[in-house]
Amino acid sequence: MSANIYNNPSFSDTPFGLKLQQTITSSGSVTIPAGIQRVYAVCIGGGGSGGSSAQAGGGGGAGAFSAGWTYVTNICTVGSGGATVTGGASNGNPGGATIYGMVIAGGGAAGASTTTTPSAAIMGGGGGGGGVSSSTNRVGSNSGISYTGAPASTNNGSGTGTVAYGGGGGGPVSGTAATANTGGAGVSGGGGGGALTTTAGNAATGGAGGQGLIGGGGGSAFNSGASPTGITTGGAGGAGDKFAGGTGSGSGTNTVGAGGGGGGFIAVGGNASGNTGGTGGDGGGGGGGANNSGTSGAGGNGVLYLYY
Repeated sequence: MSANIYNNPSFSDTPFGLKLQQTITSSGSVTIPAGIQRVYAVCIGGGGSGGSSAQAGGGGGAGAFSAGWTYVTNICTVGSGGATVTGGASNGNPGGATIYGMVIAGGGAAGASTTTTPSAAIMGGGGGGGGVSSSTNRVGSNSGISYTGAPASTNNGSGTGTVAYGGGGGGPVSGTAATANTGGAGVSGGGGGGALTTTAGNAATGGAGGQGLIGGGGGSAFNSGASPTGITTGGAGGAGDKFAGGTGSGSGTNTVGAGGGGGGFIAVGGNASGNTGGTGGDGGGGGGGANNSGTSGAGGNGVLYLYY
């Protein structure tokens, strides 16, 4: 008698008949019952943290999602989310890869600072980081090539991040009235770009994180004009498949707004507060921090699910 998965009311991304047996949130040893020769693993990499900048830092990219059959092994690596950075001109930190057997999910790329553009995620299809807004705009970074062969995003200059398996980072913007570009959509969303305005009465709005199965972090915003009166708002974190991204900070008249954290696979993204970015949900990208005293949001930690 054959089974028809399409008649299974609880069908998801795992083969019919399997049960979730282990949820693993830290690296270390794994115990599989005797007689089990292979398992179905779902790996989610850690999200990248946002950039913190003398201007307006970009949001971090979401960690990758990978799933498949693999041989049994007694050890695993669960990627940590990228750590926060505070003040000055500091790129965020990329998320770590989650690995079990033959299944690999890379971490999301870091959000940018004022000095350099972070490199793309190295492996596993994590989302690209958002660009920083400064006197010389740094564009958002590309995503990494997935180990499954899905291509990386291509850099789209200062525009909206490109759509790909791992979305590209959104480009920044500066000018009299500035709304930065969103991160690209994908299985893993890219980070939003940062926004800078130098005119006191005009608004600045950070780019939203890219949407996806896992969301990218929002970019921050900064008004460097004398006695600024414009509304400055950080970008929202990108929504995940089931969980919302965090809100950007800033309302009324202010000088800085930080980005919200990206929605995770099983958790919402954190809201930004003041010039501190929101933390990504599990695998989500962290929001960008703004100005010299700002703190970026951390990327969400990865997770490993084992079915057998």
